[in-house]
Amino acid sequence: MEKDLSKIKKIIYLCNGTSCTNKGAEENITALRNSLTEQELNDEIHTIRTKCSGFCKKGPIISIQPENTWYQEMNVTTSNAVVTTHILQNTILQDQLLFSLSNTTESFTPQKRKKNFFAKYFNLNFFLFLLLSFSTAKAQSNLSGFITDANNHSKIEGAAIQIKESSENTISYDQGAYELRSVSEGMKTIIVSCVGYNTFSLKINLKKDEQKKLNIALQSNAMNLAEVVISASFGRKQENKIDQLSLQMQPIKSAQDLLRAVPGLFIAQHAGGGKAEQIFVRGTDNDHGTDFNIQMDGIPVNMPSHAHGQGYADMHFMIPEIIGSANFYKGPYEAKMGDFSAAGAAQFNSKYRVEKNVIKLESGLFNTQRVLTMIQLLDQKHLVSKWKDNAYLASEYNYTDGFFDSKLKFKRFNIFGKYNAQLSDKTTATLSGSYFSSTWNASGQLPLRAIEDGSISRFGSIDDSEGGIASRLNANLVFETKFSEVASWRNQLYYSKNSFDLFSNFTFFMNDPINGDEILQWEKRDLFGLKSTYNRLDEIGTTQLSSEVGLVTRTDILSRGRDHVLRRALLSNDAINYDAISNYSLYFDENWMFAPKWTLKLGARNEVFDFYLKDQLDDSNSGQKTVYRFNPKAQIHFNATSNFTVFAKWGVGLHSNYAQTAVSKDPTAGNPVPLSEGADLGFIMKLHKKSIFNFTAWWLDTGSEFRFVSDDGSFENLGPTRKYGFDAAIKIQFTDYLWADSNLNYAYSILKEAKKGENFAPLCPKWNSTGGLTLKLENGINASLRYRFMGERPATEDGSVFSKPYTIADAVIRYNKPRYELCLSTENIFNVAWAEAQFYDESQLKNETAPVMDFHNTPGTPFFIKASVSYFF
Repeated sequence: MEKDLSKIKKIIYLCNGTSCTNKGAEENITALRNSLTEQELNDEIHTIRTKCSGFCKKGPIISIQPENTWYQEMNVTTSNAVVTTHILQNTILQDQLLFSLSNTTESFTPQKRKKNFFAKYFNLNFFLFLLLSFSTAKAQSNLSGFITDANNHSKIEGAAIQIKESSENTISYDQGAYELRSVSEGMKTIIVSCVGYNTFSLKINLKKDEQKKLNIALQSNAMNLAEVVISASFGRKQENKIDQLSLQMQPIKSAQDLLRAVPGLFIAQHAGGGKAEQIFVRGTDNDHGTDFNIQMDGIPVNMPSHAHGQGYADMHFMIPEIIGSANFYKGPYEAKMGDFSAAGAAQFNSKYRVEKNVIKLESGLFNTQRVLTMIQLLDQKHLVSKWKDNAYLASEYNYTDGFFDSKLKFKRFNIFGKYNAQLSDKTTATLSGSYFSSTWNASGQLPLRAIEDGSISRFGSIDDSEGGIASRLNANLVFETKFSEVASWRNQLYYSKNSFDLFSNFTFFMNDPINGDEILQWEKRDLFGLKSTYNRLDEIGTTQLSSEVGLVTRTDILSRGRDHVLRRALLSNDAINYDAISNYSLYFDENWMFAPKWTLKLGARNEVFDFYLKDQLDDSNSGQKTVYRFNPKAQIHFNATSNFTVFAKWGVGLHSNYAQTAVSKDPTAGNPVPLSEGADLGFIMKLHKKSIFNFTAWWLDTGSEFRFVSDDGSFENLGPTRKYGFDAAIKIQFTDYLWADSNLNYAYSILKEAKKGENFAPLCPKWNSTGGLTLKLENGINASLRYRFMGERPATEDGSVFSKPYTIADAVIRYNKPRYELCLSTENIFNVAWAEAQFYDESQLKNETAPVMDFHNTPGTPFFIKASVSYFF
């Protein structure tokens, strides 16, 4: 179809001469044209390939006429910015400017789009509903659309949308949708701000009763605190985002290290780097994930009735560089999170696409090597052209000998692939898959007495045959259908296959003085899941209601066991079990902005757990049981001013227990799914233009439980606990390129039914803090200097013994250019002798006649430095 030439306001000339093409001009052209399509500007902006423009050394070249603006050295990101910044914001891209007649662009206002029949039908019915329900409501202009990331086109939730001339504001809800209703007519300045993105500003002329559609693409950038608006939306959405800069400026050995970007969260590795780390947050020792829920692209990472620990969450199948976004939550306040989320949760999402192919090489101390590749399989070319599909593949290989006297010989291989397709105007599909495998040796947890008497070094071992083998396969299929601008339905099917062998020796010679106490914990698991969610944004009078209803099912079928071994050779089978565990959940989440300054969030989740256990060695332990739990949630946010928001939260959460506990016939057994109840009260405020301070006081009560101990097959009755404390954090932007952040976290954890003075919860964190400085310069240099502090922790109920505190510092410096990146990463730059994992329990050495209570520690990383080079093509 030919264009109507009378509607064309600008022409963009795109050089695709040989030199520009070799530098990525075709990718730029595709990105720019896709952006024009997304913003519905094809009728008003015309693009033409020009062959050589005569500025080959400065290519790729783009020129815009008739204003006679020329841009040089363009890439995919800046080509998108031509549309989102130059065209829509009437702002020159100064860094790419080759020539312009003036410092401003010619004013451009997109034409009003015609609505399709469905949109007219929907709006007509909605208007009639409002007319009947609110007879006094007046017809005024409405503004709506979607907020997206200009680079990867993903939807942005939690962006603040304001009209400068009035107090009208809203946020982008699920799937990036927003709507401002009852806006007065006339010239308006639309301002959109979001943490990690440049602020967007655009003047538009709203006509009386106009239904204006405005889709806005934001350019990612380092955090600009001056542009952040403190609002109820910020408290609910952006407070929980981990910005990309924070993820990039952490020393990373595996995806598990990404959790350190969560304020107040600590992790500890104590098995050679191969198994999941311990997680500490808000005074809770979550073991390997018992009370901290982790998800990757909606696939649960936590494993119920795992061979090594309940809720075991091994993130090592995730490649850090493919993470596109991350959110975290503290407390049991999110209805969508479910099992294992009493203390908190983290959600990670892979990138929608990779903008450039990447080859990355890393090398560090202790014979540490890593190779990463990320390749675009489909981008300009498509399997089905009308689907506008894209695909990429990423893989990594790691090896290290580690810093222990006995070499770790740690090997890990990961591969991940993702395919996205726009099947129709309303339906998208995403197919992704990954595979991970690793092998390693370990030196275990070292008794402090053996180090102090010189029997072993701080990096030695009592049993150097510890270690393991692990693998995981994931397949994920997601369909999403938009019924309208305000309603969507998302369906996800996933499958995981997990294999795990872990050799450990916790007590040395306490149970078997001849052969020792080494055990093998093993499992083979198949995991099937479905998640179906319906999202809707409605207007109730002049208020907004965002709704989510979800149905979640998950079934784990596994065989697992525990063997007694001697240097990995089988001595006896101590446990062999077959489990089938199903979890069915129905939840709803309602966000109601019932007044301009107030937001109420109500949610609830109904859980059904079905446990089946077949004990292959003792059938009397077999059984089946079904357990029901109901978890209500509530939050309220009050935006007192544009610089101050106060909030309160309350909720009930849970973690399931081992199938052995659920089906146990022990008369003292009970509560196989203990509930936790918590509350938060806090505020977020700007201290001045470029600093943000937030403070939260919290408490968390955890119910009693009859717990199965997977390390030895025993049971123990745990009484209820109470934890309370505060989280405080501050972020300061000193200049456009220098930030500082720090957080201080306190928790007091007690056993509710124990006597005072004998009621400390052992080894639960009390004081901890993280923070540092971050530098981001325009010449491509990024750097960070960060610290981690963990205070002493009571090791016994009476507080007579305490763990040792530690403070260590890390640093990262990166140098970015369009074609390459150089990076130097250091951990523990002052070479502090510290213990990453600390336990206080009984063990017996070969020359001892009786067990001894002692600290058993895993030493933390000594000074470590690693260099990397990345090549983009």
